[in-house]
Amino acid sequence: MSKIKKALERLKSESQLKEIKEEKAERKEAISEKLEKIVYTKTKVIHVDPEKLKENKIVAIDEEDPLTDQFKVLRTRILNRTRAEGKKTIQVSGFGIDEGKSIIASNLAIAMAKETRQTTLLVDLDLRNPSIHKLFCLGDVKGLKDYFEKGVPLEELFINPGIPKFTILPAGGKIIGAPEILGSPKMETLVKELRERYPDRYIIFDTPGMNICPDPLIVSEYMDAILLVARVGVTDQDAIKSVMKIVPKEKLLGIVLNDFIWADEIMSYYKYRYKYYL
Repeated sequence: MSKIKKALERLKSESQLKEIKEEKAERKEAISEKLEKIVYTKTKVIHVDPEKLKENKIVAIDEEDPLTDQFKVLRTRILNRTRAEGKKTIQVSGFGIDEGKSIIASNLAIAMAKETRQTTLLVDLDLRNPSIHKLFCLGDVKGLKDYFEKGVPLEELFINPGIPKFTILPAGGKIIGAPEILGSPKMETLVKELRERYPDRYIIFDTPGMNICPDPLIVSEYMDAILLVARVGVTDQDAIKSVMKIVPKEKLLGIVLNDFIWADEIMSYYKYRYKYYL
């Protein structure tokens, strides 16, 4: 093959590669525009005062808060480990109580909603002590309790708190006999429906601590991945060892250490810090 012919072939190949890249960029931009223009028709919209959310440590809504970047780092690490494999359901659980797993789940879900390629659904599956509705100042709203006990359609239960691409499915109250409900065919159907409803959606499930009750272990059967939350001064080594014996290792993304204080003096006046073991 002559040098001229080789040069022409190279130019042709480079031109085709450029066209492919441009096409991918256009497709990505189109998806982003579609996600940004989401208009809720069936989902109930409750506009919550951002200042009240921040008082409840829902900080990921504020781009100027240094903690927002921490949750974006966590988001990126999780997306890198789940997206290529099509993993979309993520269970967030603690080891015991008062470890801040609901706050971590909420901020992570918001941070993921800010990423251009997907929407996020936060599901309060702590049916013994639901708290998501409190964190987002939603008041008394319907939720999974109504779905399981009264057969209320899911379409009537979703809530958007005024945050773009972010939806909440509240618990709707405490449920007696949670293990039996979570292990039922209806629970399996619920997770399947949430997964298949929107292909570009990540679903974050807030569940009780692994050492508290059987609920989170039952739920783990339906999940693609699990994120654990420990807290400095609260979670002890025995609790961690106990959970590590029962949690499905192949699904474990890692552990978020809550209340970790950075040594950097500039950041020392912030009370809450998050360290990741992913």
